[in-house]
Amino acid sequence: MESISCVDVPQVAAAICPYIHYVHARSKQKGASALLSLTRSMIEQEVPLQQIVVNDRMDVALLILARAVQLPANGLSVMDAKSLLPVGTRCGVSVHSLEEVQTAEQGGADYVLFGHVYETYCKAGLVPRGVAQLERICRLSAIPVIALGGIQPHHVPELYHAGASGIAVMSGIWEAESPVAAAMEYRRMVDLVVHDL
Repeated sequence: MESISCVDVPQVAAAICPYIHYVHARSKQKGASALLSLTRSMIEQEVPLQQIVVNDRMDVALLILARAVQLPANGLSVMDAKSLLPVGTRCGVSVHSLEEVQTAEQGGADYVLFGHVYETYCKAGLVPRGVAQLERICRLSAIPVIALGGIQPHHVPELYHAGASGIAVMSGIWEAESPVAAAMEYRRMVDLVVHDL
């Protein structure tokens, strides 16, 4: 979200909440105080606390009593993070390989975000990991795998058929002409696929 400058993030987050499960709050460039301000603004806009996932910053997660955190692959271990968090707080890890999935799983992660699956300008110049690698990781993982990276609504069927338990989208919603319409379309596609599985 830190790269999204042309939208009111808390207001848009509140508007798309009926169509998504979680909003990941992150502010890598601006630091903890900016992220704390962002998450508090989201709560003021009536984004349900249980839908806010705090990315990386345990201090912010603890201050807002977040129910979920997302750890980077090179961040705190899941075990260390969970030792600080209230019991029941969901803890996910961003992963890029089977080894990272296995480490997250052994550490007690509730799920992993795997990517980037498709080409995305967020990872310009980096070769996407692709659906075949996603499928292998889903097959070998005992915890849910969420696909990430360059996902458009028409990709949803092949991602779920590859074994993904869900999708994570940034630019496909946040840079859309209508973020709400985009969120609705992703949700429509997910509901269609899940209904047919």
